[in-house]
Amino acid sequence: MAWNTAYEVPPETDIVVNATSIGLFPDVDATPNLVYHSLTPAMVVCDVIPNPPQTAFLKAAQARGATTLDGLGMLVYQGAIAFTMWTGVDAPVAVMHRALKAVFD
Repeated sequence: MAWNTAYEVPPETDIVVNATSIGLFPDVDATPNLVYHSLTPAMVVCDVIPNPPQTAFLKAAQARGATTLDGLGMLVYQGAIAFTMWTGVDAPVAVMHRALKAVFD
């Protein structure tokens, strides 16, 4: 679908994912071109952006009552998979998540 105007999320949508680099540091005020009032509390809104964890996109979704999920978990698990592949040892996911969260707080 061409995305040349603000996209209105259909009301039956369960999950909305920003899988672009829109909102990634240093362009932290950028947001996907959506009709934000079409987001509802019934939706889960995810952003793959890890920096900043709370993107303008997620803040707008939270303001509409949606449940949100930031990109830190994806980044942690990408690192965990690489760690395990390189070392043969299970990655300390909880430690990795705390350390990454501390960097962005």
